[in-house]
Formats: sequence, structure tokens, C-alpha cells
Amino acid sequence: MASNVRNQSEKIKFAEVSLAPLSNIRCGGRAANLARPRSLEQLVASVKIANDEGLGLTILGGLTNSLISDRGIEGLTIHTIDLNRVRVQGNLLIAQCGVLMDTLIDYGIDRLLGGMERLGGLPGTVGGAIYGNSGANGLLCADLLYWVDCIDRQGNLIRLRAHPQEYSYRHSPFWGKDELVIYEAAFKLDPIIQTNEARRLKEQYKGERKAKGQYTYPSIGCIFRNPDGKSAGQIIDALGLKGAREGGAAISPHHANFIINVDGTATATDVAALIKRIKDEVSQKCSITLTEEIRLLGQW
Repeated sequence: MASNVRNQSEKIKFAEVSLAPLSNIRCGGRAANLARPRSLEQLVASVKIANDEGLGLTILGGLTNSLISDRGIEGLTIHTIDLNRVRVQGNLLIAQCGVLMDTLIDYGIDRLLGGMERLGGLPGTVGGAIYGNSGANGLLCADLLYWVDCIDRQGNLIRLRAHPQEYSYRHSPFWGKDELVIYEAAFKLDPIIQTNEARRLKEQYKGERKAKGQYTYPSIGCIFRNPDGKSAGQIIDALGLKGAREGGAAISPHHANFIINVDGTATATDVAALIKRIKDEVSQKCSITLTEEIRLLGQW
């Protein structure tokens, strides 16, 4: 479909690409048309092409919280990982959407800006963290967010101030919508004098993730949002589901809210089947409806 997409711009390269090697869980199908813009101009051009051609638009960052269908993604897919510039303006740490969150925290500390240490080890990119309002250790991405620059489907650049009332637990104004594409964001941080303590704290929180086995196997992080006042992981664990498998996908023995690709053979269909099994058992035995924290992308 839309074979003419690849001829729309000499500066933007489009290709049919397997997404499994890019995914943190190492499964999923192909993108029919994948673009990896390296500048604002290329990102704007890609968005406008999707709009002009009437194509569906899918945005990928670090692929740490997205499950891609084995049938792949049609339309135009934009992978933002090459939009990775960071700069400082006063006490604002300004990063493009493809910057890895862990890298951003280190960059800020090196330039005497602190406040993000509790997010140490958080996987994924700035764009993804804002999109899902990621958080850890009592700190949400939106708690530090000052403004977000976005691109609408016509290619216009829009700056949105980050209003706390528009963000909540694992939710942002961008969730579930494709009208706006996150390009760049500013985080308002605190000046620091001693960087050693900030680095120690950041590495401590990252180490705690590692100790819980969060990096041991390919995964896409927490699958479910925590129900009000409860831990999704503890609910699943209490049902004795740790280690349960569907094909090559298994519930992590370290953290019951993680699904892992045990031996590299898991398909997205396996992961989806295990998600459904968990939801069904929790609903039947606990009368609790679990809601996915991850995105299901492509043709399901």
C-alpha cells in the first residue's frame, strides 16, 4: 500500500522494517513504512506525508511499553530514537522525544540539575515517558514537566504548558490520540551543588530495579496499571501465576506484573494470550478488572 510514500521526500527514507529487533521484548511484526527522522524538519515532513496520504500514523520511541502485533503495522510508522538532542536553559532541562530517560537524568546531573533521581533506570524515551506519564518511587514524569512542543497533523508546531490537572497516574493528554506528536519537552529541575549524592541516589534506584530482575529478560515493563489502592503485581502473585506460560511468553518469576520473552521464542500473540489469561483469572477470582498500561500497536 501507499508505495508512493517512499518517493515523497529525498531527505526522508522510508522502508519496510522488522520491528522485533527494535522491541524491548523482541517480538512483533513489520512496519510497512518506517521513517527515522533526525531533525524537526524531517519529523514535520513525515507527519505531513501521513496526513496528506490519509495514512494511519504510529509513533515509536524505545519500544519498552508497546506490544506490536505479529501482523505488523500498516500506514506510516515514525521511530523517534534519532531525535536525541538535549540542552539546558536556566533550570530547564530540554530534551527531544527520542532521548532515553536514563541518559537524560545523567545529563542533568552532569550540568548541576537534579530532581529526577527517583526515575533512575526508567526504560524508554522522553516522548514515551510523557505519553504514558511514567513514574517510579512516588515521582511521575508530569511532576517535573514544564512544557511540551508538539506537531499537529498539518505540521504545525505547538507549545503546550504542562497543567497538572491534565495528567494522572499513567495518563496524559496525549494517551490514545494521534492528533499531536510529541517533539520536545522541558523539565523544571532544581540546581544542585554536589553531584555525587545525586548520582548515588540515581544509581541506587536503578540498582533496585536490577535487583528485582527487571532487566534479566526481554520485557515491556509493567503490563497493568495498579488498581486503586492495590498492586497489580501482588494481585497476580497471590493467584500463584508467577512462571505461568503461553508459548514462549511467561510471567516473570521476579515481578508478577512483568511478562518476559523467556528464550527468545515468544510471539506477540503469546504475550497477548497471557495478558488475557491474567485478566480473566483476576476478574473471576478477585472481581477486579485490570487495565493495560502498555500500548497494543498494529493489526490485532
